[in-house]
Order: sequence, then structure tokens, then C-alpha cells
Amino acid sequence: MINFSTKLFGIIHYIQDQMCFASRGNRIYSSYDGGNSWEHLFSIPLPLSQHIQSLFYLTQRFFRMGVHHLTCIQDHTLVLLAYGKIYIYNLKKRLLNPECALIVGSRPLSLCKTNTHQLYYGEYRGNLERTPIHIFKSLDGGRQWQPVCQFTNVRHVHGIFHDLYDNKIWVTTGDNDEESGVWMTCDGFCTIEKVVGGNQQTRAVQLLFSKTHVYFGSDTPLEKNYIYRIEKKTGKLEKLQGVESSVFWGCKVGEYLFFSTAVEPSNVNKCRDACIWGSKDGEQWKCVARFRKDFWPKKLFQYGQILFPSGENNTDYLWFTPFATEKHLTVQRLSVKEIL
Repeated sequence: MINFSTKLFGIIHYIQDQMCFASRGNRIYSSYDGGNSWEHLFSIPLPLSQHIQSLFYLTQRFFRMGVHHLTCIQDHTLVLLAYGKIYIYNLKKRLLNPECALIVGSRPLSLCKTNTHQLYYGEYRGNLERTPIHIFKSLDGGRQWQPVCQFTNVRHVHGIFHDLYDNKIWVTTGDNDEESGVWMTCDGFCTIEKVVGGNQQTRAVQLLFSKTHVYFGSDTPLEKNYIYRIEKKTGKLEKLQGVESSVFWGCKVGEYLFFSTAVEPSNVNKCRDACIWGSKDGEQWKCVARFRKDFWPKKLFQYGQILFPSGENNTDYLWFTPFATEKHLTVQRLSVKEIL
């Protein structure tokens, strides 16, 4: 395995051609040369209590602090989900909007951007009482948000994803059998249908798309996990590859597909490594990297994971950030041509 570290300590969140954005605590960094050099762009202002919690990496992990999602719209506006709020930064004016919308729920697992710059996120919280869960939409670059869909039969929304090939929006939900599923809307949530669901193998977080298929990995601590794909034309579900544990995150590099597994408490999935699985054709999959979970307790200091940036990555490199594992919060990149 060829492994090249950029020596940037933090999380890479977004990549578009040679433009990259990353965070370290409440500090946001930018690169316009493919990650070879980075500059401090701005810092998110924090109240004293959150500032103290953000000073040390263990308190950051314990309190789930930091930037969770970042996307760039219209090439000049950053939208960030961080510290319980939604921040907007104007790249041209180098100005952070002082008005912030509050995130409903705790911290969404995804931030969806369409090709018309609409934004979506799904409500994610413990929800033991199983009250209604919502999907929120913004038409003005993240300033105002309105609920556009309500679920009464799920615990929470795992993710919302835009299929660039078909211009449809897909949703993943969990956690119990009847609550788990992959959903699709082609009319902006006027209607929504469950494409697959009803068991732990259709409990998913991240979706990836090709022209003909939708790819995901199952996310269950109760059973062995697999990578699957759904044929768009027929809805047929196909099992592709067994993996070590729950699949949380994924990304594409050109047409290459990648998913990562997490190290979480489970009586079935006992692997101590967070792993990256990759495929160049969607059919044959290979484990291309693995990182050992650190010794800090999973439930208190988070599961071992490998985080991927959003955006359209058409470079030759897979970018990622190990989290709660060896090389914790050290941005990495791999040449996809060398590993697949």
C-alpha cells in the first residue's frame, strides 16, 4: 500500500478539483493546489464553554465537538454544520455571516447539495420515544430551513444524497428492522417511496451512485455486514462483498467507489480495525487500507472510523481522515491507480 500523508492535522471535508477545505477544531483551512499547501481561512467564534471543550482532542471527542459537514455552493459560499449551528462563509468577501440557523437534532450524518444548489439535511437524534423525524431544506444557501418531509415510522434519518445521474434524491433511515430502509424521491419530497428495507441488511448510512446502480454498505452491530448494490431499473438488491463491521462512510474518486467500516461495540463484528474497501467496477472489492482502533473507550470517545470528504473528486487521489484510530486526525491520501 502506498500511503502519503499531507501532514495536515485535522479533517478534510470537501474537495473539488484542486480546491480543498479542512478543519482543525474550530479553525477552517483552504487549499487551492490539491492539498500541497494550506492556509488558515477563518475560525468559528465559540462561547467560552465550547472553546474550552475544543482545546483538547479528547474533550472534542467526548463532547462530539467540531465541524461535521462542509460544502461549497456556487463556488463562493461555504456552508458548515458545526457546534450545533449552520454557518455561512463568503469566500469572495472572506466574511462569516453573523446569523446562524440552529441544527434540529444533534448532528446530521450528511449534508446534501443538489446541482441547483438546494441543501438538505435529515434530523438525527437518539429518539428513544420515536417521535416524528424531519428532513429540512434550504433554498437560500443555508440561511433559512423548512421541513419538507416527516417520518413517523423511523428512529432517525441517516443520510440524504443527490444522484447526479438521474437528478433524484435518496434517503437512508434506521435503526430497527422495520425502520431501516433506502428511500427515493423524484419530485422534491412531494412523494417518497421505500426502494428496499425491512431488515438490518438494509440499515445503511452512505449511498454512492453509478449510472445503473446505487451502492451501500449495511450498518448493523447485530449481524455480519456486506456491501450491496441496487439496480436502478428493477430495484433488485445484490450482495457484493462481506466486510468486517458496519459501513458508515463512502465516496467516489472519478468512477472508483470506496466505503469505510467502523469499529463499534458488537458481539458479531469484533474487528479492531477501521478498513477502507474500494472497487473500480462496482463488482470486485478490495480492502486497500486499515487502521487500528486506539485504546480510548468507544462509547465515550467515539467509534474508530475513516472519514471521507464530500464534493466531486476527479483527481487521482483518495483523500480521507482516520478518526479514533492510529493516525487520528491526520489527513491522508492514496493514489487510486496504485491501490486498485
